[in-house]
This record gives sequence, structure tokens and C-alpha cells, in this order.
Amino acid sequence: MENKNYDLLVVGAGIVGMAHAYEAKKRGLSVAIVEQNTRCTGASIRNFGFITVSGQGAQDTWRRAVYSAKVWRELSPLADIKILHQGTWILCERPEAVEVAKAFLQSPMGAGCKYYPRASYPELEALGFKHTSSLNLKNSLGLLYSPHEFRVESREAIPQLANYLQNTMGVDFYWETEVLSIDGSSVHTSNNRLDAQRIVVCPGAELTGVAKPYIEKHDLRLCTLQMLRIKVQDGFMLPGSVMTDNSLARYLGWSELPEAKALIERIAIDMPDYVKEGIHLIVVQSADGSLVVGDSHHYGSSENVFASDKIEQLIIELMYRVLSITEHTVIERWTGVYPSSETYDALIEKVSPEMRVAIVSSGTGASTAFGIAKDNFDEWLGR
Repeated sequence: MENKNYDLLVVGAGIVGMAHAYEAKKRGLSVAIVEQNTRCTGASIRNFGFITVSGQGAQDTWRRAVYSAKVWRELSPLADIKILHQGTWILCERPEAVEVAKAFLQSPMGAGCKYYPRASYPELEALGFKHTSSLNLKNSLGLLYSPHEFRVESREAIPQLANYLQNTMGVDFYWETEVLSIDGSSVHTSNNRLDAQRIVVCPGAELTGVAKPYIEKHDLRLCTLQMLRIKVQDGFMLPGSVMTDNSLARYLGWSELPEAKALIERIAIDMPDYVKEGIHLIVVQSADGSLVVGDSHHYGSSENVFASDKIEQLIIELMYRVLSITEHTVIERWTGVYPSSETYDALIEKVSPEMRVAIVSSGTGASTAFGIAKDNFDEWLGR
């Protein structure tokens, strides 16, 4: 079999790998993606499809998220990816959360966002916000609203993106092909050998495979989370993605604000079970009306494959606290897993002038991958 040569070879067909392929094709490079599975099966499809900007860690992560959201908006109509709903509503139940929300609005990352105190709730519909009656606001003191977020259906969007890259942009995909070793510019696979001027390894949660020699010095571990798809009463519509004030105590763009210290302490007292299980609530809605709800966070050296009924019930209880739901049925359950680091949101390991390993280590791949790819190529090729 003739060995093919590419300008860029990407190992891994998750969102990080495909973002690198997209960025390379925009710059006129020939690109191939090698993926050991028949399709993407990892964190890229096991998530909320929630493209987030607000709440991302300051500096690089937030900057990459701003750029990635722009790319998603450009790509969505081209790849026939539907944007299902837009905007994020964060219910602030504690005075400490209100202080965090107001402090966030004073930061550069708060541009375009707004805080609505309880007295302004009757005006929300008149201001053009639909379906805010679906929020259970009786326990809240105010709402932090961000217009920057939107949602896609990951299990559909990722295959659609792969199809667009292959059929419109000319990326070669080698599915069901495992990378056995990398030797300089040559990638030896289970099927053939491929050569490339540059190689990017995007292993996702596969930390013990071909990427291991290059990343084992870093403090990476795996985070396992639980998620649900829930059917609720007919006609229920969310006004956008929904979060709660314990998210303000978790996401770095909020939790690293000085004002967040008091909220973090309050959450630890009020919600010890949620802190123990790493639960903070995100609810998004699919085109069929079902809700994708989660999630918890458990850390270790391997994926926790057994789901917990206790965690599920805690998530559902918090959902009822903030949404006007009268009934629910769980129609799907699954676990997600992604690499995690306590010291950085993303790892770009520069193995050699021709090779890099790119890992999102904060569960923000959908939100930041295009920005990470741009940063890599800006440095590799010049802006």
C-alpha cells in the first residue's frame, strides 16, 4: 500500500482533533484524521452541547471560548448544525451569589451580560425574553443573564462536523484505525503508515495510549460525570440554558473573583452533599422538548463506570428547585469522562518542532477547541 503524505495528521476525531483539522484546512493545508473507533464516542458527544463563554477562566480559556463560539456560529449553517437555543440564565438564591454576579458584570468578561433583580421579573417577557415562566423563581433573589452561550445537539453536531470536514473541506478520515507508534514524521497505524509535516495528537481521555510518553509528566487524571435525558410535561420550554448559583462557586470565571470566597463558603455549608459529589446543575433542551441534565464530577486514575442513584436524585432535586416542572421521566442515563488537571485548563505539549499533543483538561472542549487550534497554528505557521 502506498504511504500517503499530508501537511497535517491529526490523531483523534473528537472536537479537539476536528478543530485542528478545520483550522489547518482554512490555512490551505492537506489534512488527515486517524481515529481508532468507527465514529466519535468520547466526551465530544457525551456532553451538553453547551458552547459557553461566560464563566470560563480568565485570559486564555475565555479568549479561546470567545473565538470558538464565533467559529461555531460560522460553521453551523455550513455543516447543517442546528443551534437549539441561546443565552444562559443563572438563578442566584443567595446574597453572596448576587455579589458574585454584580462583580462579574464589572469585569471585561461580563460585557453584554446583565443582572435582573427580583423586582424586575415581571418585565422579562416584555423585554423580549420568552419562556422565563419556565423558571421557578420563588427561591431566587436575582438572575444573571449571559447572551453569549448557545446549544447544539452534540451527538448530531459532531458527526455533521466530520461530514463537512470530509465532503466539503477535503479532510481524509481513517476510521477504525489505531495509531500504534509515531516515529518522527511517520505515524504507524494498524492499517498502514502515514507521513506528515506536522502531527497533532488529541487523545481525549485515552491517556494511556500513544500519547502517554509525552504527557505522563503532567498531573492529568480522569473526571467521570453523570448525565440524564429527561422528558417533562408537554409544552415546557426553557428560555435558554439554565444554571444555579453553585455554578458561580465552581466555574473559574466566577469562582476566582474575590467576591466568590463568601459564596464558596456558603455553598459548602448549605449543600455539602452536592460539594462532595461535585454536582452543579446545567439544564439544556433538545429539539424534541426533552431536557439534558447534569452533572457530577468524580476524579481518579480511571473512569467510574457505575452510576449512582444518589447522585441522580440530587441532580433531579436541584432541577425541580429551579424549574417549573410538574412531572418527569428519565429516558436516558450515561456517564461522561474527560481528562482533568488542577493547574491548567488545556495542555499543549510541544514534543518537537513538528509534533504536539493537545488536551483540554477542564471539560471545556466544545467551548474552546477552535481557539486552541488557532493558537497552535498561529505559533506554528505565523498569523
